[in-house]
Amino acid sequence: MNFSEALDYLFQANDFGIRPGLQRITKLLDLLGNPQENYPCVHIAGTNGKGSVSAYCAHVAAVADKKVGWFTSPYLERFNERIRIIDGRQGLADFEAHFRSPEISDADFAALLSEIRVSIDQMLTEGFDHPTVFEMLTAVAYLYYAREQVDMAVIEVGMGGRLDSTNVLTKPLVSVITALGYDHMDRLGNTLGEIAGEKAGIIKPGCPVILYDPRDIQETAQEGGSALEVVGQKAQDLGAPLTLVSSKLFSDHEVDYQGQSFRLAGSNRHWQIKLRGDYQQMNAGLAIEACRSFATDDQIAEGLARTRWPGRLEIMRQDPLVMIDGAHNVQGCAALAREIHAYFNQDRHIYLVGILADKEHAKMLSLVLNGDNQTPANIYCTECPVPRTMQAHALARELQSILAWKDDQVWNLEEPMHSPEKLAQQDLAGKICYSPDMEKTLLAALAQAEREGKGLVVFGSLYLIGNLRPYLRRELWGQALDGE
Repeated sequence: MNFSEALDYLFQANDFGIRPGLQRITKLLDLLGNPQENYPCVHIAGTNGKGSVSAYCAHVAAVADKKVGWFTSPYLERFNERIRIIDGRQGLADFEAHFRSPEISDADFAALLSEIRVSIDQMLTEGFDHPTVFEMLTAVAYLYYAREQVDMAVIEVGMGGRLDSTNVLTKPLVSVITALGYDHMDRLGNTLGEIAGEKAGIIKPGCPVILYDPRDIQETAQEGGSALEVVGQKAQDLGAPLTLVSSKLFSDHEVDYQGQSFRLAGSNRHWQIKLRGDYQQMNAGLAIEACRSFATDDQIAEGLARTRWPGRLEIMRQDPLVMIDGAHNVQGCAALAREIHAYFNQDRHIYLVGILADKEHAKMLSLVLNGDNQTPANIYCTECPVPRTMQAHALARELQSILAWKDDQVWNLEEPMHSPEKLAQQDLAGKICYSPDMEKTLLAALAQAEREGKGLVVFGSLYLIGNLRPYLRRELWGQALDGE
């Protein structure tokens, strides 16, 4: 198979849906010789912050001059991002110069999936069900890291933990559980305690566990104690040492456009990070504790300071502001609202939003766009390029209801009277503009921001952010799109 054929074969498995369970992935990896047992792993579960923590850990491992595999989900701009290898300090330097340098190549992906296809055919002849897309992708990553002889891997859970296909690791270096919240409730449970039980499924006998203190999560404080009890009991039952990362451990927190710094209890070191968001010091704290199993404090400090993780409160231009954020659930939207209120509340901004229909969209939109001091100048609504997207017109009407704006304040960008040329001649203050066309919507919002000198905040699903970021790179940084 070539790369295109490999992707077609992979995504045909979408017909089998999402089916949590370990039987299929266990059988598939057994047929492949259990490649995941050839290197130690940092295993990361949680509702929010998994990607950031994985990025910190991968950067630290590279600074420690380790050849590190890095498996994340979902990708931002390009499919191959999900499976990467950073080969020590030189690999990190290459990554900083060329963002795509660590990605698995098209040829390697196609070759590995071709090999895995043979094992899948054998599974089917033995009566096993066909693996899911994520199970096949996990198998490619585990096999790739073994073939490339990585020193270690950083593995991000796809969904949940207990039944996630990554959860075949028998003795990880450390298990990390990031901030807990309400997401995928149809599969993971309706209470924070139930969700915590699913995430705690990655804990292994005798392996250290690092936990984001669930009592610190603003939206879930009342249930935090029960969630902590669930994880604590699981760790105790398995003899797994538990380290709790709490906001009480942090002090001297400072923030500017370059990032933020803080101190941790028991140390005079000021840790520096580039990533924005008041939650990032907690994510960095989780990474610090996780990385102490394979790196010195100096290596950890350098790795944290060099960490990049695009699409999360990323400032793509400072003046006037252009910020993008994959705030894809209630917790993420609450964090975005706090960031805007604390640091970017000097003017009314233009917003562009696209979210998935199966999220708590009314609450998410209210948090960001209907706060006490965050009245938007106007809002653009569009659609994410996935079947689960909320339709642009439905999103616009829901915002109209939330903000109590009038019917004549909702404009369809597909109508000739609202073409980009005519929009440039009209007062758009207090308008909700919508179109299913992401690029058209972005360019209209950006053009207005340029004309009026206003900030532009793009938020919602990572599917939206990942698809719009290349256009912003072209418009703001002059970088060509793929194929141009």
